[in-house]
Parts: sequence; structure tokens; C-alpha cells
Amino acid sequence: MQVNETILRAFARHHIPAIGFVIEQAAEQLGIPVSKKILRQWIRPGVDLGNHLYSHPDVNALSVEQVEQEITHGEATFAPLLKSISRKPEFIRFPYNHTGDTKEKHDAIAALMSARGYRLAPCTINNSDYEFNTTYVLALARHDEQAAAKVRADYIAYTEEEIDWYTALDKQVFGYEPPHIMLLHDNPLNADTIERVVSLFTRRGYTFVTLAEAVKDPAYAVPETYVT
Repeated sequence: MQVNETILRAFARHHIPAIGFVIEQAAEQLGIPVSKKILRQWIRPGVDLGNHLYSHPDVNALSVEQVEQEITHGEATFAPLLKSISRKPEFIRFPYNHTGDTKEKHDAIAALMSARGYRLAPCTINNSDYEFNTTYVLALARHDEQAAAKVRADYIAYTEEEIDWYTALDKQVFGYEPPHIMLLHDNPLNADTIERVVSLFTRRGYTFVTLAEAVKDPAYAVPETYVT
């Protein structure tokens, strides 16, 4: 609750729209009553919820039928919450950004998404925050503030480098800088550094738009042909 409240307060202060992608299995493990309290924070104005599949699997290792089950079971808790405010799931993000290891599976999964009214949520900036968070949580558990401070500093420095690297890559590929979509995990490290993460963008003059607005850019209409 505290991690979510901290991150969402920062988003609200800076008028940053965001989507929280839900892993239903994690919601069940936490306990549905508690999970609903957390997820309700994500259906306020400016934020939304999306599907991150039931158990966070690598869909490349699943059959199409299993992927369909992951998608439908992944809606169990968050979709009714959206329905209660006359909204419905719009975006889905696949774990590891894998969308099928063969063209046939990729196309079948794309058809499943479309049939359920989903659009794919890509990302253009990934800072591997979960790697830093593993070490950070360990340092906190050991009450090692020196180590925790070092992780926070290194994380921000690395994130800054990643923003610049992906920006340069986009310009190299597209010839311009499309709207970015950043992947962040809802974890203690980001809760404790969110203002510093946001400042990396505001210092560069970025403004913030919804995911739906970002994907209107022509870059996101380029056919997805990379299958691995």
C-alpha cells in the first residue's frame, strides 16, 4: 500500500498518466481484499489498469490455448474493478515483451488480443529496475543504509544513461524521437526514488501523455515482424 501510494502521489503531483499492469496470481497471493484496495488506487483519474497475464509466464513457452487462459484468468480481479466505473481493459503487456516464438503463434496471440479488445503495450525505455531492487530490498532488510544509498545513486545514474541510449536508438531507427513509453516496476526502489526518476525527464524538457496518446505516433504503427 505504501509503495503504491508513494508512486501514485508523485504521478499526481507531476500530472503523469500511467497504467498498472496486473499479475492476477500475485493479487491472489497477497489476498484479494488487500489487492482490491491497492488496485482501486489505480482506477482514479489519470491512471488505469492493464493485463500482465495470470502468472507472468513466458508465452513463448506456452501453447496458444494456454496463452488464452493466461489472458482470461488475468482479468479476474482488475477487470471487474474497471467495469465498476464503466471502463474496460484496453492494454495488455506480455512478460519479457515476448509475443510468440513462431509467426503462427505470434499471429494467433495477436488475434486473441484483438478478439478481447486489447492493444499491445510496448515499451521504449527499460532500466532493469527489478535487478537493482533485489539488491536494494536486501540492503534495507540488513539495515545497511550505506549500501541502500549506493544502490539508489547507481540506479538513478544508470536510468539516466538508459534514457539517453534509447533516445539515440530511436533517432537512429526512425530519424526522430517518438513518444517514449517507460517500463517501471511497482517496487520499493521506485517508491524511494520516484521523484528523482521523474526529474530525469523534466530536466530534459519532457512532458507526459497517456499510453493511448503515445501509441498514436506512426512509429507504433510499424508492423511487428520480429519473431524469436
